[in-house]
Amino acid sequence: MSNPPGFKSWKRVIRLRGAGAVYIAITIILGVTAVNSSNNLLYLTTTVLLGYLLSSGVAGRRNIRGASVSLTFPDEVYAHVPCPVLVKVRNKNRFSSLFLIDVSMPGLSEKSAFFAIVPPGQTESRDIFVTFTSRGEQAVDDGVIRLSSVYPFNFFERSWPTSCVFDVTVFPYPLRCERSAVFASSDDDEGEDKSAPIGDTDVVGVRSYEEGDSMKRIHWKSSARTGKLKTRLYEGASAREAQIIDLDRLLAAETERGLSMAAWTVAESMKSATPVGMSYRGFIIPPATERPHKLDLLRRLAVHAD
Repeated sequence: MSNPPGFKSWKRVIRLRGAGAVYIAITIILGVTAVNSSNNLLYLTTTVLLGYLLSSGVAGRRNIRGASVSLTFPDEVYAHVPCPVLVKVRNKNRFSSLFLIDVSMPGLSEKSAFFAIVPPGQTESRDIFVTFTSRGEQAVDDGVIRLSSVYPFNFFERSWPTSCVFDVTVFPYPLRCERSAVFASSDDDEGEDKSAPIGDTDVVGVRSYEEGDSMKRIHWKSSARTGKLKTRLYEGASAREAQIIDLDRLLAAETERGLSMAAWTVAESMKSATPVGMSYRGFIIPPATERPHKLDLLRRLAVHAD
């Protein structure tokens, strides 16, 4: 696992802002003038300006070091698809609030989560949409998350490293495709019927034939009577038949495209509660409808290596 390409570790950095540059320039000019003219009022003014500058540094450092960041990713994260990430900032200070806290993830999102104020001992939350450019295991840590603040006078922008570390499994981009290009045919694997319906074996009705249906499910009498192919419906199947994704066939032409097609099929099957399994190099994962099963299939696709 590694950080996405192009990221660097964020350390404690202070960047001068435009307002700060103007303020420092004015302070230097007044200081030089005070020395040349021996004007006590200019000395006093310069001292006050330097005092404000010092207090800005102390207050800004205390403000940002009191912030603790955590992230919550959704169960399903797909490459090239924006996903909402819940950003939480906790105020570790017992008596003082946090101000002007900004949490960003450069390279993953163009926007940031801004917290104007976080009361003492409390936690505030914001959503931010991030996009991963590749599938697989991704490390999200202080090399990706940037915590910064311009408090109190917008003279300086302080960046502070975070201590949160997350491992995110990014699934392949879901590419819409035809069922016939994904599922194993009924004649594969020595005639084993991988499209067996779930539930009992009693026929409760028929429906119109759909591409990808097993030929062993065809109701020939109804088909002959209506002139159109009809498929048997079994008790407990509810028109949803178990299917096996033929991953070998999908990956034969192009690996990433095949993985994306398989990911889309798994995701769509989850929406319709259709049992789906997967076969790869002689190993078969039986069809199921449970969410952990579907997420397991997606994770296998995400970490697939030739």
